[in-house]
Amino acid sequence: MIEELDPAKYHVLTPEKKRKLTVFLVILFLVIIPALLFVYYKIAVWRPSQSGKEVTLEIDSGKSVFEVADILASKDAINSEFLFILYVFLNRGETNIQAGTYTIKAGTPLVKVIEQLQHGKNDITLTFLEGWRREEFARLASQRLEKVDYKEFLDLTSGLEGYLFPDTYFVNKDIQDQELVNLLRETFDKKTSDLLSIESLNKVGIKKEDVIILASMVEREVSNEADRPVVAGILIKRWREGMKLDVDATTQYAVVLRRLCGAEGTCIPTLDEYMRLDWWPKDLSKEELEFDSPYNTRLKAGLPPAPISSVSLSALNAVVNFQNSSYYFYLTDKSGVTHFAKTLAEHNSNIAKYLVD
Repeated sequence: MIEELDPAKYHVLTPEKKRKLTVFLVILFLVIIPALLFVYYKIAVWRPSQSGKEVTLEIDSGKSVFEVADILASKDAINSEFLFILYVFLNRGETNIQAGTYTIKAGTPLVKVIEQLQHGKNDITLTFLEGWRREEFARLASQRLEKVDYKEFLDLTSGLEGYLFPDTYFVNKDIQDQELVNLLRETFDKKTSDLLSIESLNKVGIKKEDVIILASMVEREVSNEADRPVVAGILIKRWREGMKLDVDATTQYAVVLRRLCGAEGTCIPTLDEYMRLDWWPKDLSKEELEFDSPYNTRLKAGLPPAPISSVSLSALNAVVNFQNSSYYFYLTDKSGVTHFAKTLAEHNSNIAKYLVD
């Protein structure tokens, strides 16, 4: 008779151990590994291409997804043929790739390459920048699109400052004013759905409209992404403590139309006038700094009544996840570096050191 091995002395799989091992392997292969692969996939498709140069390529009519992937890979426009093919088929985009000549910028992520290929010869690329006013959106759209009128665009976007999402868009050259405005608004809602969710807003304790107002100020005031949560924290603290925010960008927003239109400040500039106008003037006079406007946070305590510009996800994230600090003041020097201060005396010292010639 064969003697049974003692589980305490030898690595023997008892029924209980077999059950636990089976459960572990099931979880490993059905949950953990797929989850890791999914995370890798999501990161990989947004990773910038390794190409260090802009490439131009031709996609002929009738090319298969596999042939297109080969062309892109041969030009170093994508990092992986397999990921390109996988992404296209997972998103059912195999029939949407359009023939044409394409110029793909260095470092373009795979997702953006595919978006570019899915727009044909009748499409125009428009890039609306973070921190732009409605007038700047209107200027670009009306210059590039024949059927978009400058004044009509401004009429349609009245009350939508801050709610037009800055991004690169591929639009049909015949797109109408209302269609473009709808696209900008819908993209804003889609892109910001997580950051501006009820859960996020409850966590930060600030209503959606005020988050966007604060984000627009952060957008204009500081470009360094690492400094933005600190600046957002300073603005929120000053606002909650009833202090004036002293945000130069709000004063710029308030006075620029006054420069063009006079005391009323309600005219709509023509395109020619726009080309001569600096929408964010830094040479503010003493009179302009004291201009009586609800947007002038140098004069009025509290937030301005509406956003002052378009906002990026970076600026929104800085507000929703603002950083508490002991600082009450900040300034950005001429090289874009932000300097913080705890007291007015320290802040004045920074002004003398970094801003006064």
